[in-house]
Amino acid sequence: MRYKPYGKKRTISVVAAVKFVSFTFFFGTLIFCGFFTGSFLISYVTSSLNTIHPTSIPGIKDQENCEATDRVWRDNKCWDYEHNPAF
Repeated sequence: MRYKPYGKKRTISVVAAVKFVSFTFFFGTLIFCGFFTGSFLISYVTSSLNTIHPTSIPGIKDQENCEATDRVWRDNKCWDYEHNPAF
């Protein structure tokens, strides 16, 4: 057992302190950027799911059936202007 004088403090090497600060900064930045990117992607996806996109209905081939379902007949196609991609 080694004798340690009373009152002598342990010293931390400068290299270890620099490594600790560097790793802390790196991982903190990584977590922050990941959170920011993830929140941006989630908001982008949810906003695009709530938008309405007009689409052609392939199963309806004539104007009478199209207009009977409250859709619009244009360019020999039946168009639905209330189509939601989340449906």
